[in-house]
Amino acid sequence: MVVWQRVLVTGATGNTGSRVVAGLRQRGIEVRAASRSGAVRFDWDEPDTWAAAVTGVDAMYLATPMTNAGFGAAAVGDFVEYAVAQGVRRIVLLAGRSARACPSSPYMRALEEPVRASGVEWTVLSPGVFQQNFLTEGWRAGIRTGAVERVEAVPDVPVDFIDVADIAEVAVRVFTGAGHGGATYELSGPRALSFREAVGLIARTLDRPVTYRRIDLADWLADARARELPDIQVDFMTVNQLGQAGGAYSVLHTGVQEVLGRAPSPFERFVREAAATGEWVVRDGPGRACTTRSR
Repeated sequence: MVVWQRVLVTGATGNTGSRVVAGLRQRGIEVRAASRSGAVRFDWDEPDTWAAAVTGVDAMYLATPMTNAGFGAAAVGDFVEYAVAQGVRRIVLLAGRSARACPSSPYMRALEEPVRASGVEWTVLSPGVFQQNFLTEGWRAGIRTGAVERVEAVPDVPVDFIDVADIAEVAVRVFTGAGHGGATYELSGPRALSFREAVGLIARTLDRPVTYRRIDLADWLADARARELPDIQVDFMTVNQLGQAGGAYSVLHTGVQEVLGRAPSPFERFVREAAATGEWVVRDGPGRACTTRSR
């Protein structure tokens, strides 16, 4: 088995990247942790930052960018070509399930293609929707105030929410184990539930009302055109939602079990832990929290 001497982790301050960094370091692997704001600065859109990130690296974990400039496909292709020329021999790519949806997302496929065609050993990780998305700014604010909204093409389609810790652990195992070259691992949680059910579970755990309102995709599209959002942003949202409506995120996959030999972490555990840390408590000032129930 090849032991990688130094692994570049892009998005090293992000949900999966920070955990991949920690997991590799625990196993004695030297890590170059790169991000837009880290000690090793890396920006997909600034090629002059690439050399410092990749020089002397023999493997890399790529958390692909989501930018308005074609959602990063051109930058990924250029960077992969550059990294391989600099001596990188192993790539683990964090991709998106919608690359294999029906309809398939051309944006997600374009992010994978340069890695698959790189000529070096690669593995693609294709997860479902992150459980931790409920901690992102918009969702967290909605849960705190008791009203969550989301665009959906079809009401209440089940989703196989996955814990980012499971994704990161799979990535670390792929780097440190044998037999993963050329594999695409579809990663999901242990069961699928709709966003409405997920919000309901959060509300029960918090013991206060949190409502869920579906915004129909057609209504969102009309509003997006009225606001003159970029065509690529509108198309990306449309393709993503139609893929979800077609069940791309509803079918459970066994990638976590195949790589880790255990079941993935359930959504209920994530909700308990997030509630215990106070992530969804309403804040009324620095360091102060209130427990006012929403009307």
